[in-house]
Amino acid sequence: MDYMGEVISSDLETYGASAHSDYGMVTLLLTDGVPGLQVCRDKSGQPRVWEDVPGIRGAFIVNIGDMMERWSNGLFRSTLHRVMPVGKERYSVVFFLDPNPDCNVECLESCCSKTCPPRFPPILAGDYIKERFRLTYDS
Repeated sequence: MDYMGEVISSDLETYGASAHSDYGMVTLLLTDGVPGLQVCRDKSGQPRVWEDVPGIRGAFIVNIGDMMERWSNGLFRSTLHRVMPVGKERYSVVFFLDPNPDCNVECLESCCSKTCPPRFPPILAGDYIKERFRLTYDS
């Protein structure tokens, strides 16, 4: 189980988990029904517009990850999301579906053309994940 932990307060906003997208391919999330998960449909838009994700009993929440965005040349965009505290403990079970580290992540042939060339250079999945962790945690 993944517990979002204690709420950390700042002068700007308070988060259970700050805005991010998942690094891998697909994330499956089963929650306990406690609200708090929000998504932003337009991650490049400013200001960001956040929508609450409704809890549906027995349903999985499916997030597209960054690698799926790379493979699909942006056709399927990774989901920018965050968790806002609601005054209750929130529990969830998460399954991250990621390719093997030696998998070459490059635009699928069906997702590019002469008028729509690949937007991202090819990269090994393991190298991509390592770089994302480095950018996230090397401060």
